[in-house]
Amino acid sequence: MDQEIKLFLKESIELELNIGDLYSLFSVKFPADYDFWWKIAIEEMNHAALIESINDIFMPESIDSTDSIEKQTNDLRELNNLLKARIEQYKLIPPTRLEAFKFGLELENSAGESHFEAFMTEEPTSQMEKIFQKLNGDDLNHAIRMEKYMKANVLPAAI
Repeated sequence: MDQEIKLFLKESIELELNIGDLYSLFSVKFPADYDFWWKIAIEEMNHAALIESINDIFMPESIDSTDSIEKQTNDLRELNNLLKARIEQYKLIPPTRLEAFKFGLELENSAGESHFEAFMTEEPTSQMEKIFQKLNGDDLNHAIRMEKYMKANVLPAAI
Protein backbone atom coordinates (compact mmCIF):
# COMPACT_ATOMS: atom_id res chain seq x y z
CA MET A 1 0.00 0.00 0.00
CA ASP A 2 2.90 2.37 0.67
CA GLN A 3 3.89 2.22 -2.99
CA GLU A 4 0.32 3.06 -4.08
CA ILE A 5 0.28 6.09 -1.78
CA LYS A 6 3.67 7.22 -3.08
CA LEU A 7 2.40 7.00 -6.66
CA PHE A 8 -0.72 8.94 -5.68
CA LEU A 9 1.38 11.67 -4.05
CA LYS A 10 3.73 11.76 -7.07
CA GLU A 11 0.80 12.30 -9.45
CA SER A 12 -0.69 14.89 -7.07
CA ILE A 13 2.58 16.83 -7.03
CA GLU A 14 2.81 16.64 -10.81
CA LEU A 15 -0.78 17.90 -11.13
CA GLU A 16 -0.05 20.97 -9.01
CA LEU A 17 3.15 21.69 -10.96
CA ASN A 18 1.39 21.24 -14.32
CA ILE A 19 -1.42 23.57 -13.29
CA GLY A 20 1.21 26.05 -12.10
CA ASP A 21 2.93 25.81 -15.50
CA LEU A 22 -0.37 26.37 -17.29
CA TYR A 23 -1.21 29.44 -15.20
CA SER A 24 2.32 30.78 -15.74
CA LEU A 25 1.74 30.42 -19.47
CA PHE A 26 -1.57 32.28 -19.13
CA SER A 27 0.20 35.07 -17.24
CA VAL A 28 2.46 35.59 -20.27
CA LYS A 29 -0.26 35.17 -22.90
CA PHE A 30 -2.69 37.56 -21.17
CA PRO A 31 -0.78 40.62 -19.92
CA ALA A 32 -3.97 42.29 -18.67
CA ASP A 33 -4.44 39.33 -16.30
CA TYR A 34 -0.76 38.81 -15.49
CA ASP A 35 -1.00 39.48 -11.75
CA PHE A 36 -4.01 37.20 -11.33
CA TRP A 37 -2.56 34.23 -13.19
CA TRP A 38 0.94 34.64 -11.75
CA LYS A 39 -0.31 34.68 -8.14
CA ILE A 40 -2.37 31.54 -8.64
CA ALA A 41 0.53 29.84 -10.48
CA ILE A 42 2.76 30.46 -7.45
CA GLU A 43 0.06 29.11 -5.14
CA GLU A 44 -0.19 25.92 -7.21
CA MET A 45 3.57 25.47 -6.96
CA ASN A 46 3.28 25.98 -3.20
CA HIS A 47 0.65 23.23 -3.12
CA ALA A 48 3.14 20.92 -4.84
CA ALA A 49 5.74 21.77 -2.21
CA LEU A 50 3.25 21.03 0.57
CA ILE A 51 2.41 17.65 -0.92
CA GLU A 52 6.13 16.93 -1.32
CA SER A 53 6.57 17.75 2.36
CA ILE A 54 3.82 15.30 3.27
CA ASN A 55 5.67 12.71 1.22
CA ASP A 56 9.05 13.47 2.80
CA ILE A 57 8.10 14.12 6.42
CA PHE A 58 4.96 12.17 7.21
CA MET A 59 4.99 9.31 4.77
CA PRO A 60 3.74 6.64 5.19
CA GLU A 61 2.57 6.25 8.76
CA SER A 62 0.20 9.21 9.00
CA ILE A 63 -1.58 8.95 5.66
CA ASP A 64 -4.71 6.87 5.49
CA SER A 65 -5.25 5.09 2.23
CA THR A 66 -8.52 4.11 0.66
CA ASP A 67 -9.55 1.27 -1.57
CA SER A 68 -9.88 3.71 -4.46
CA ILE A 69 -6.34 5.13 -4.25
CA GLU A 70 -5.35 3.26 -7.42
CA LYS A 71 -8.32 4.70 -9.35
CA GLN A 72 -7.58 8.18 -8.00
CA THR A 73 -3.96 7.82 -9.08
CA ASN A 74 -5.06 6.77 -12.57
CA ASP A 75 -7.46 9.73 -12.74
CA LEU A 76 -4.63 12.09 -11.74
CA ARG A 77 -2.33 10.54 -14.35
CA GLU A 78 -4.96 11.07 -17.07
CA LEU A 79 -5.48 14.67 -15.97
CA ASN A 80 -1.71 15.26 -15.98
CA ASN A 81 -1.46 13.87 -19.52
CA LEU A 82 -4.31 16.14 -20.64
CA LEU A 83 -2.66 19.14 -19.02
CA LYS A 84 0.71 18.50 -20.65
CA ALA A 85 -0.93 18.18 -24.06
CA ARG A 86 -3.02 21.32 -23.51
CA ILE A 87 0.04 23.33 -22.41
CA GLU A 88 1.87 22.35 -25.59
CA GLN A 89 -1.21 23.21 -27.66
CA TYR A 90 -1.57 26.61 -25.96
CA LYS A 91 2.09 27.42 -26.57
CA LEU A 92 1.42 27.12 -30.30
CA ILE A 93 -2.16 28.40 -30.45
CA PRO A 94 -3.12 30.38 -27.37
CA PRO A 95 -6.69 30.12 -26.12
CA THR A 96 -8.92 33.15 -25.95
CA ARG A 97 -9.03 34.94 -22.64
CA LEU A 98 -12.43 33.39 -21.88
CA GLU A 99 -11.23 29.90 -22.87
CA ALA A 100 -8.30 30.25 -20.47
CA PHE A 101 -10.60 31.10 -17.58
CA LYS A 102 -13.05 28.33 -18.49
CA PHE A 103 -10.25 25.77 -18.56
CA GLY A 104 -8.89 27.13 -15.27
CA LEU A 105 -12.33 26.70 -13.69
CA GLU A 106 -12.58 23.19 -15.09
CA LEU A 107 -9.22 22.32 -13.54
CA GLU A 108 -10.02 23.90 -10.19
CA ASN A 109 -13.24 21.90 -10.03
CA SER A 110 -11.50 18.67 -11.05
CA ALA A 111 -11.19 15.75 -8.66
CA GLY A 112 -7.49 16.30 -7.93
CA GLU A 113 -7.89 19.94 -7.01
CA SER A 114 -11.08 19.38 -5.05
CA HIS A 115 -9.39 16.64 -2.98
CA PHE A 116 -6.63 19.10 -2.09
CA GLU A 117 -9.20 21.78 -1.26
CA ALA A 118 -11.17 19.39 0.97
CA PHE A 119 -8.01 18.29 2.78
CA MET A 120 -7.06 21.89 3.45
CA THR A 121 -10.48 23.07 4.63
CA GLU A 122 -11.93 20.23 6.68
CA GLU A 123 -11.43 20.02 10.43
CA PRO A 124 -7.86 18.78 11.02
CA THR A 125 -7.57 15.41 12.73
CA SER A 126 -3.80 15.41 13.22
CA GLN A 127 -0.95 17.77 13.93
CA MET A 128 0.23 17.22 10.35
CA GLU A 129 -3.08 18.48 8.94
CA LYS A 130 -3.01 21.54 11.24
CA ILE A 131 0.50 22.44 10.09
CA PHE A 132 -0.32 22.12 6.39
CA GLN A 133 -3.57 24.04 6.69
CA LYS A 134 -1.76 26.87 8.44
CA LEU A 135 1.04 26.89 5.85
CA ASN A 136 -1.42 26.85 2.97
CA GLY A 137 -3.25 29.91 4.30
CA ASP A 138 -5.09 31.83 1.59
CA ASP A 139 -4.04 29.61 -1.30
CA LEU A 140 -7.54 28.12 -1.42
CA ASN A 141 -10.71 28.72 -3.34
CA HIS A 142 -9.12 29.28 -6.73
CA ALA A 143 -12.38 28.53 -8.55
CA ILE A 144 -14.27 31.11 -6.49
CA ARG A 145 -11.50 33.66 -7.01
CA MET A 146 -11.54 33.00 -10.78
CA GLU A 147 -15.29 33.52 -10.97
CA LYS A 148 -15.05 36.77 -9.00
CA TYR A 149 -12.20 37.98 -11.20
CA MET A 150 -14.13 37.13 -14.33
CA LYS A 151 -17.18 39.04 -13.13
CA ALA A 152 -15.12 42.05 -12.04
CA ASN A 153 -13.33 42.17 -15.38
CA VAL A 154 -16.40 41.89 -17.60
CA LEU A 155 -15.93 38.25 -18.48
CA PRO A 156 -19.13 36.17 -18.43
CA ALA A 157 -19.23 33.56 -15.70
CA ALA A 158 -18.35 30.17 -17.12
CA ILE A 159 -20.56 28.16 -14.83
